[in-house]
Amino acid sequence: MEIRILNQQEILPALHLVWEVFAEETAPRYTPEGVAEFQKFIKYENLLPMLQSGGIIFFGAYEGPELTGTLALMSDGHIALFFVRKNWQRKGIGRMLFQSAYNFAAQRLGVRKLTVNSAPSAVEAYLHLGMQITGEEQTQNGITYVPMEVFVIPGLVQPVKKSKKPVILAAVIGACLLIAVGVAGFFLVRNVASMMEQSARSREAYDYFGDGGGYYDDGGDFGNDSSQDDTEELTGIDAIEEKIADDLSYELEEDVYSENGEQNSTVMIDFYVNYPVISGMEDTQVQDAVNETIQKTAMQTVDEIYENPSTEIRDRVLQASTPALISYVEYKVCYASNDFISIVFEDNSYKGSEEYYDPGLRTLNISLKDGAVYQVKDIVDLSGEFLNEWAQGMRDEADNEEFLSELDQDAMKNMLEGNSEDGAYVPNFFVYADGIEIGFDLNYPEGDANDLGYIWVTAPFELEELEAYQTDSEFWSMIGN
Repeated sequence: MEIRILNQQEILPALHLVWEVFAEETAPRYTPEGVAEFQKFIKYENLLPMLQSGGIIFFGAYEGPELTGTLALMSDGHIALFFVRKNWQRKGIGRMLFQSAYNFAAQRLGVRKLTVNSAPSAVEAYLHLGMQITGEEQTQNGITYVPMEVFVIPGLVQPVKKSKKPVILAAVIGACLLIAVGVAGFFLVRNVASMMEQSARSREAYDYFGDGGGYYDDGGDFGNDSSQDDTEELTGIDAIEEKIADDLSYELEEDVYSENGEQNSTVMIDFYVNYPVISGMEDTQVQDAVNETIQKTAMQTVDEIYENPSTEIRDRVLQASTPALISYVEYKVCYASNDFISIVFEDNSYKGSEEYYDPGLRTLNISLKDGAVYQVKDIVDLSGEFLNEWAQGMRDEADNEEFLSELDQDAMKNMLEGNSEDGAYVPNFFVYADGIEIGFDLNYPEGDANDLGYIWVTAPFELEELEAYQTDSEFWSMIGN
């Protein structure tokens, strides 16, 4: 698959693709006024002045000679068109187009952010790309949309390719993009003033821009409900298959901690921490304790770098040319019963500046009977036999027989007990549909020869495989084993 900028002769075929997909999949949900507005905008003669002045750039995805998708980006970073041909959807093409636009915005346009006016049905898709909602749903000229944006960091462009790697790889495409926010606020737009002015004039000429723009092929290229069946396309915590009981005696809701602003006009602060909330439990004291623990786990980085920063964090901020305190947290409830819940949190953060990018995983396994939290050492006997089996499972997942070779058996046991003084090996486990996974969140010091590029790795076990290593913890009865 080739992603490239289209020349003027290739624009008309791209507009034909846009109309074909729009007419088949999107137009039925629009009012006649909205369809007419869209038709007016995509007329070649209306777009030509902006194309010639550089006010709009078209990206195309080609498989051989076939144009499979297109994205139109305005010179101020606004995504005006975004469509993938129906028979090429759910193949990662949309993500590659988006990444190309992001890279171009960072490297060539110098803009602070990408914006889009998303179709309501595509909001979830854009959230998965790291964009955030910036306003309420609104309707203009018959077009209903939700304004969204993501900040652009010049130093964090990514290769344009699709990853089908499992959850273990640090190089999962989009890991940095998911937190491509905030830091870019310090980069001034110096070299595109005339293009921005042209773009502004174009917006005045066509009400579509800025009001109803940002059409998105929400037929399913970015992981909407219909695309989730193909788990091979999923990465990170999205690839974990959850097991949620049908007869829960409580409700699972969601809350978010959000903080977006500047401190003394010099430090970029941007937090967006999602976490689940339990309601409806009979024992409200236990419910409150469980919810407090869940929130505390989700907010761990916020506490570390913002609410109770160490001297080291303070020094990083003071010494950085572009200081930033950022944490973006997503979660997944991978197991829930009336007695127990297992949650994984994926955190992408900057701890002081863009030099201290820190992606990671943390888990919470908590009893809904009494609020007890379980660690790896609580549930398995860390015997030599278990450690051998676990270490091989980790190497199989990493597809690298050298993985963790720096640790002998005693060191492995010590790390799994939570005794890593420098935090290089943070033990984690979670319960999910197929059993239990046990592993490490990895935080090697910079330049460590043992760092093979993994963010986190977990070894899977079916419950039967762990029977010989089970402790007498009540944990096992709560998960029905």
